[in-house]
Amino acid sequence: MESICVVFQHIGYKRHTSIKNKLIIDDNVKDVVEKIFDMYANGHGSVEIVNYLNTNKYLSPTGYRKTSVIQDENKTNYDWNEVTLCNMLKNEVYIGNTIQNKKSVVSYKVHKIRTVEKENQIRVDSTHEPIIDKDIFEKVQCILEKRGTNTKLKYDYLLRGLLYCYHCKRKLQIALKKNSKRNAKSHPYITCSDHKSRGCYPLSINYEKFEKHIIYVVKKICQIYADKEIFYSIYEKYQNKTLDIREGFKKKIEKIEKEISLINTNLDKMYMDKLQGIILEEDYIRVSQRFIFDRTNLMKQKEELEQKLIGTEDKANTENKTKEEKELDELIENFLKLEQIDKMYLYRLINKIEIDKDKNVYIYFNFSKLNSINENLDEFIKIEELLSANIQKTG
Repeated sequence: MESICVVFQHIGYKRHTSIKNKLIIDDNVKDVVEKIFDMYANGHGSVEIVNYLNTNKYLSPTGYRKTSVIQDENKTNYDWNEVTLCNMLKNEVYIGNTIQNKKSVVSYKVHKIRTVEKENQIRVDSTHEPIIDKDIFEKVQCILEKRGTNTKLKYDYLLRGLLYCYHCKRKLQIALKKNSKRNAKSHPYITCSDHKSRGCYPLSINYEKFEKHIIYVVKKICQIYADKEIFYSIYEKYQNKTLDIREGFKKKIEKIEKEISLINTNLDKMYMDKLQGIILEEDYIRVSQRFIFDRTNLMKQKEELEQKLIGTEDKANTENKTKEEKELDELIENFLKLEQIDKMYLYRLINKIEIDKDKNVYIYFNFSKLNSINENLDEFIKIEELLSANIQKTG
């Protein structure tokens, strides 16, 4: 089996006039590419973007390649479609990378070509100037992943793609179940499919009720964030608490490392005693097994604490925080204006929602400040109620 490399003409780029296989930005259509990624990253779906492009008479990549025309008021063909658009949104060429070995020849006799698995493809970074910022590209990939590839589902539920099992970490399914009563209407339920084969737990939650609860909580958190007086009344306290928790984790890790070091020292000493005949072989095996068991448990505890420590660390620098704040402010403002919840806004706000066997729900937002409200929601609500009561008294 032999691999092949096919050079495609990507809209937004053109071949360099003198350097072989070198791509340079095509300024004529650069704005179109930026517009597409910007629209998708800001909540517009693929169907909406395709309609926008076709309504405004933009030619498809094939049409542009053949005619060198970007927009044509009299165009009757070369329409954009969802497949072309989604392939474009996934293409790393727009962040300056080149992916090689995408296709391979199965048989030259029948001219059969197959797609090479992603992990076996060759990625070469920074081969040309990017058109799209990496942050925007990653945001688009996140939305694409959550939406899935099937855009023609009969029931496209609002939370589809966000729900995960707390235990096995797999995506949860939303399936229609019929009521036992005759001619009763079917209702969607959240389930963890094939849970038995994976040794996981069964789950059955009425999706419609669950969605209403999640939307209520998300709206409440957004409203609290939008009210800066309430938000900052407790956010600094939360940050200080996080610092205390982090220091606590570090001290526990240091203590465990000392205990592991002591066990290793004792094992080395016992081994030398065994070699010198000070202790018997069976005594060495018996005691060393206990030491190894204790060390294994300590190493597991250390690993868990390190994961928790990572979870509390704020890796973003001041510039990124400012950028995140501006993005979040705009996102929350637009979200709270919606009469009907848009799925794309939820994908931008929420990273995932986990449900455990006892039907406890854990919402993980894409923004640290929303996570801080979520983790201290009761405290925020108390302050909100207190401020509201004070306003009524003074009023």
